[in-house]
Amino acid sequence: MVGFPPFHKEIFMYIVAPLIYFERQSTRINLIGKRLRQILETAVLLVIVGTVFAGFSVSLLGILLALAFLMGALSTPTDATATESVLEGLIVPERQENILKMESLFNDASGIILVTAMALWVKNGQFNYQQTFFDFLRSAGGGIIIGIMAALVMISFRQFLGRINHDAYNAQILLFVSTPFFIYFIAEELKVSGIIAVVCAGLMQNSESVRSRFITPRQFHNGLVLLRLLRELLNNTIFVILGLLVVRIIRDDLIIGNTNSQWIVIGILLYITNLLVRYLYGLFSKMGNKGSIIFALGGVRGAVTLALVYMIINNVSSAQFDMIVLAEMLVIILSMVVPSIVFRFILNYDMSRREAGKQVQRLRQEMVKEGLKAVEKIYLPEKIRESVVYDLRDQKSTNSFADFWHQWAKASRYPEFNEQEKELEQRALLWAFQAERQYLDMVSQKENRRDYLFEFYNEILLAESILLNTENEY
Repeated sequence: MVGFPPFHKEIFMYIVAPLIYFERQSTRINLIGKRLRQILETAVLLVIVGTVFAGFSVSLLGILLALAFLMGALSTPTDATATESVLEGLIVPERQENILKMESLFNDASGIILVTAMALWVKNGQFNYQQTFFDFLRSAGGGIIIGIMAALVMISFRQFLGRINHDAYNAQILLFVSTPFFIYFIAEELKVSGIIAVVCAGLMQNSESVRSRFITPRQFHNGLVLLRLLRELLNNTIFVILGLLVVRIIRDDLIIGNTNSQWIVIGILLYITNLLVRYLYGLFSKMGNKGSIIFALGGVRGAVTLALVYMIINNVSSAQFDMIVLAEMLVIILSMVVPSIVFRFILNYDMSRREAGKQVQRLRQEMVKEGLKAVEKIYLPEKIRESVVYDLRDQKSTNSFADFWHQWAKASRYPEFNEQEKELEQRALLWAFQAERQYLDMVSQKENRRDYLFEFYNEILLAESILLNTENEY
C-alpha cells in the first residue's frame, strides 16, 4: 500500500471479535421477541433508509455509487458504550432512552449484514443482484448457523465441565475468554462472516450466564470482573489503533503532497444525512420536536463503526480505504462532540446523582462507624485491635499516607499473627461487617436508594469473601 502503514486485518479482527462477543453478552435474547417491532424499526429499517439516503447524498460529490453506499452503511450503526458515555449525568426522557438502548444493542448486527452486501457490490464492480444475494446469504446465513452451533457446543462443554469438576476455575475462565476467538476462526475458515457468528454466540451466552450463576459463584463473579476489564481494554485498544492510523494517513498524505480534503465533506455529509433521517423517524414515531432531536443526536458512533471499517479493507483500494477511514473517523467524532454540546442546553442535569454522591459518602462514614463501634465493645489484644481498626478505616479511605507506610513497615519487620491471633482478627472483622450490614438493613427501610445500598452490600460481602478465603495469604 502506497502511503499507508502495513496493516493486518486478521490481527485487528481478533481484537474486534471478542469485543462484540462480550458486548452481546449483556443483551437478553428474549428482548428480540418482546420488542421485535421496535428492533425492526430502529435496527433494520432505520439502518437501511439511512444507508440509502447517505449513499445517494455522497454520490452527488462524484463518488462511485457502490462506494458511496458502502460509506453510508458504515456510518449507520450506533454504539451502546459511546451512547452511554455521552448521556451520562443527564436526564433523558424514558421513551428516547429505551429506544436508543435497544437500537444500539441490535443495529450492529444489521449493520454488519448491510456492510457485507455493500462490500461485495464494491468488490464485484457491479450490483449483480443474484450473485450479491447469494454471497450475502452464504456469508450472513452461514455466520448465524456457525455462531449458534459453536455456541451450543461451547455452552454444553462448559456446563459439563462445571458439573464434573467444581474446582475447574482456571479452565472455565480460559474457555470463556477463548470462545470468541474459536468461533471467529472457525467461521472465517469456512468462508462465512465471523463477526455475525460471534454476535449470535454472544446472545446465546447471556442465557447460559443467567441460569448458571450459582453453580460456581466465585467463577461467575470473576467472569463479570474480567468481562468489564476486557471490554474496556478492547474498546480503548480499538480507538488507539484508529488514532495511530489516522495520524499516519494524514502524515503520509502531507509527505506526498496529497491535500485532498474531500473526506471532510463526505464525513460531514454522512453525519448530517443520518441526523436528518433519525429526526424524521422521530417525528414519524410521534416523539415530538424535542424528542426527535434527542433521538437524532443520541445515535452516537463508536467502536462498532471502526470494526465495520476494518472488515472491508480487502474489498477496496488503498486510496479508497484511506478516504473511508478518515470520513468515518470524522462521523464518530461529530456524533460524540455535537450531542455533548447540544444536550447541555436541551437536557437537565441529573442532580440526584450529585446528591447521591454526597449521600453515599455520608452512608459510608456511618456504616464504618457502626463497624468500629462493634469492635470497641469486644476484647482484643492491642496489636490485633490496631490491625482491625486500620482495615475498617480503609473502607472509608481515612487512613493517611503515613498510616499506610507505618503499617507496611510493621508488616515487613514483624512476624505475622499466629493461628490463634489470625482467628481472633478474622472473628473481629466478621463481627464488624455484620454490624455494618445491620446498619444498611435499617437504612434501606428509610431511604429509597437501593442502587448504592446494594453496592455497599456487595463491598462488604466481597470483603468477607477475601477474609474467609482458605487460600488467603494476607
